[in-house]
Amino acid sequence: MKKILSVLLLVVFLIGALPAMEVEAALPAYESAIQVQNLDTVAVANISIAYYNPDGSLATLPAPYTNPVADTVQPGSSNTYLPIHPDIGFKGSVVVSSDKEIAIISNLTVAATNRALGTYTGVASGGPSLFFPLIDKRNNVSVFSIQNASSVEANYVIDFVSMPGGGFADIADLPGTLQPGAAATYNMADYNGANPWLGSIKVTASTGALAGVVSNVNTNVPASPTNGVYNGFSGGSTTAILPLIMENNNGNRTGTSCQNLGPGTATITMSYTPSDGFLARADDVFVDVPENGIAVQIMDYTGTTTWVGGATVTVSGSANIACVVNQTRPIKKNSNLYEGFNPAAATDTVVMPLIMSKNGSATKAFTAFSVASADGTDINVTCDWKPSGGYADIADTTKSGAAVLVFSQQVGFSAGDTPWIGSAVCTENGGKSIVAVVNQSREGLPADYQRDVTSAYDAFNQ
Repeated sequence: MKKILSVLLLVVFLIGALPAMEVEAALPAYESAIQVQNLDTVAVANISIAYYNPDGSLATLPAPYTNPVADTVQPGSSNTYLPIHPDIGFKGSVVVSSDKEIAIISNLTVAATNRALGTYTGVASGGPSLFFPLIDKRNNVSVFSIQNASSVEANYVIDFVSMPGGGFADIADLPGTLQPGAAATYNMADYNGANPWLGSIKVTASTGALAGVVSNVNTNVPASPTNGVYNGFSGGSTTAILPLIMENNNGNRTGTSCQNLGPGTATITMSYTPSDGFLARADDVFVDVPENGIAVQIMDYTGTTTWVGGATVTVSGSANIACVVNQTRPIKKNSNLYEGFNPAAATDTVVMPLIMSKNGSATKAFTAFSVASADGTDINVTCDWKPSGGYADIADTTKSGAAVLVFSQQVGFSAGDTPWIGSAVCTENGGKSIVAVVNQSREGLPADYQRDVTSAYDAFNQ
């Protein structure tokens, strides 16, 4: 579960773990954009954006920039950095510092003929362990980046754990070293020869602290790849909340991957709560999942059964879990990922650094998001829209009467084709704990359009 990226007043604290990745010729190049939201509604945030080379040195930036880049973010507003400050071809990582509380997301685009979009969030700090619940080398190929989020050299070991019963080969442990702020990128195409692989990863640091991100890319159609991106986990919880699970919902489906963080072998149970109008659904139970192994449940996207709802995942004994959900629409080549939520970290307020309506020309980018209660009861939520510079302020929106509320940013934001870009702060009016997932997509696409135009990110709990 992500938390607000924050610093103590007048104390510089390294807060944004945002690897900007580019990989070998086997995959297309990546391009990054960064969105920084100032959560202080009164004071300007003074921020510093430091770009690091893979060896930990500060990158040389083109004129007129100096590294770190100093900037300000207006109260309650957000800045978008697209393009980012380095020259084309930069490969490295980013650390953002601020004297006010901020939140950060990064859009990570595969720069093919038809670009594929993914999104992940900046994290406030790393940890001695890092978990990736979904690592693939089949039709999709995972590219994962590990960043040293500490002020000392990080020494770590990557442990590859194949999916239980999948028949995939063992991959030898891999050691690594990173200087402060630096990041290393690994392409699963380089491992296990020409053979497929599916499983999870645990990264353990003997020194330093780690943060990370995974990009799952499908390049079977090189001009129109897919890209699903998620943050690594520094730890887990006994319960994970998944606000959106789908089967054959207009061709959309979800696949859930939950990693048993241990200690020991455990049983993982996925229990489902239907949205209004859908029937109850039986639990999925996975027994004898080994420590650091995964339980995987993939829904159908064809046939006569349609189902929409949420899920609560639990684990037996004293074990913990970390879950990710892959939302796909295979016929349209759409793919995105979001991270499951720890209900103990939920609060009554969620923050979303990037909200859009009608943003674009030929096709219009927009966001829609689901806000869910942590305990499964009905909620009453008001969203305060925070415009970026140059966009008009708009009235708050309140919704209630269900355990999951859906907000779409295409209706009521602006007249005609006028775009709106900004951020949002949503609060449960009775003080209940909530979580939220944001989906980015596009409208106005041709019926036969096949391109990955979707991404997802977890809102920040404040």
